[in-house]
Amino acid sequence: MTQTKARGLPHVSGLATGLAALTELTDKAVHRLVDIQQVHVNPDFNPRGRFDPDAFNEDRLAALSSSIRAEGILSPLWVRARPDGGYALIAGERRWRAAQLADLKKVPVLVFEADDRRAAYLAVLENAQREDLSIVDETFAGFALLSAHTGLTVPEVIGRLNQVRKGAEDTLELEAFLRGTYGTGVSVWSQHRARILEFTPEELSAIQERRIDVSVVYELVPLKAREERSVLLQRAVQDGLNATQTRELVRPLLARQTVSGLKAEVSELRSTLPRLARLKGDAAERARQLIRELQNLIEHE
Repeated sequence: MTQTKARGLPHVSGLATGLAALTELTDKAVHRLVDIQQVHVNPDFNPRGRFDPDAFNEDRLAALSSSIRAEGILSPLWVRARPDGGYALIAGERRWRAAQLADLKKVPVLVFEADDRRAAYLAVLENAQREDLSIVDETFAGFALLSAHTGLTVPEVIGRLNQVRKGAEDTLELEAFLRGTYGTGVSVWSQHRARILEFTPEELSAIQERRIDVSVVYELVPLKAREERSVLLQRAVQDGLNATQTRELVRPLLARQTVSGLKAEVSELRSTLPRLARLKGDAAERARQLIRELQNLIEHE
């Protein structure tokens, strides 16, 4: 009997997606009140710290600490047991840091049975459900979640999303997964959210800081020159430009970019043309057809 390798996370396979998965997972966790010193953070594990560079800003932590001091921790930290009797944090690092600032001695936790891979999945899933996610946070978290869910790399996920959008069979149930988790489907994530991964750090910061709308930055993506993008971004921020106004500024730059790119391709082709004479049979006939097409294109310019 031939065995097939399961994709994604075997520990959570078969679960419903999104909120349903979150509910099922937390129902299986054990609720405890533990000493805060027993909870340990793995460096760079928290997805929020990776997607939101301002997540652990001192002012934001101070505000959260003040709230925790007044009302306690309303949402338990997600942890898993460690061999030494302590707990490794899965999700909730901001609450854990703020609780320390508030001098809390004990914190509520949900204890999960999880290996490294499942813990990573849980961390991204927990962050994906937060109500205060910006579109940038949500996008980076969403692709990390899709990668964990499918076992594919992010570029492979994007490729599969595009295939499904064009009519390929959705064997990984990506549409259902995205609808259940975010309320949007394959089309949005393949055509719009994937473009956010192409934003420059400067553009991402402008969106995170609410100095510009994401729709404006979408218009900058086709430009290859980072300097041009940076200049236009600054102008869009300063002048409060919308997407339509930005598109009008980008259009002539794109036209120049196309001409410049064509010149480079012509130059490269010129150096390889002598090799056409070596072609034989069907390849030679195809080359003749292409030459005739090029001649016709040039004559009717």
